[in-house]
Amino acid sequence: MKINEGARWAHISRRTLHYYDEIGLLSPSHKTEAGYRLYSKQDLEVLQQ
Repeated sequence: MKINEGARWAHISRRTLHYYDEIGLLSPSHKTEAGYRLYSKQDLEVLQQ
């Protein structure tokens, strides 16, 4: 899922997901050639723990 959808699913802001990626806390499972971050539900479930 794209970052906006992932942020809504995890109940956090899009900027927070960017920040988590920057500090290495949560990385997207895939980045497209255009630079879009794609997250799986498994990636985001880490935040629920």
